[in-house]
Amino acid sequence: MVKHGSNWKGGKVLASNGYVLVWVGKKHHLADVRGYTYEHRLVAEDKLGRRLMAGEIPHHINGNRQDNRPENIEVMKSIAHHLNKHRKHGSKRKLADEQNPIRQCACGCGKWFNRFDKGGRPRDFISGHNPQNRECQDQFVDAVGERSTLSEIQARTGQSLMAVKVMAPKLVQQNKIARLGKGIYGRNH
Repeated sequence: MVKHGSNWKGGKVLASNGYVLVWVGKKHHLADVRGYTYEHRLVAEDKLGRRLMAGEIPHHINGNRQDNRPENIEVMKSIAHHLNKHRKHGSKRKLADEQNPIRQCACGCGKWFNRFDKGGRPRDFISGHNPQNRECQDQFVDAVGERSTLSEIQARTGQSLMAVKVMAPKLVQQNKIARLGKGIYGRNH
């Protein structure tokens, strides 16, 4: 949202997103419906000597959205390259244009899957295959009464409901607990 008084005749204003807006008139190719454009886009076009092409993104090298000096503006060829500039140091997330290799599940089941999930997070296991440690399993088994719902087990263990939903079938398969019905478990006798 641009903030200025009713007598405003144009110039520079600071937008709520931290970027500087410049009055260029409604007929300018970069103008919004009010006649403003982002100053860094103008600087990028001036530096290139041409209009920005589709997909090109001006990037503030020092991270300061208000520092629109030409030497601080770099034009990235795609959103993926721009995101790479903003990638946090040490981040292991996949970038938009990065390959997503196929790998084998670390649990030993032999199944193959994409290394990165839809959110770009790296995975070592297929969902639900990562092993629960022995202490968590024992705590889970102890929390199961003669007849317990997943919500009751979750409350007794302090685990997330998702963790309980993942662990229950594994413990049934290992004959440590019994499935009595949909979402209901009990002790093995």
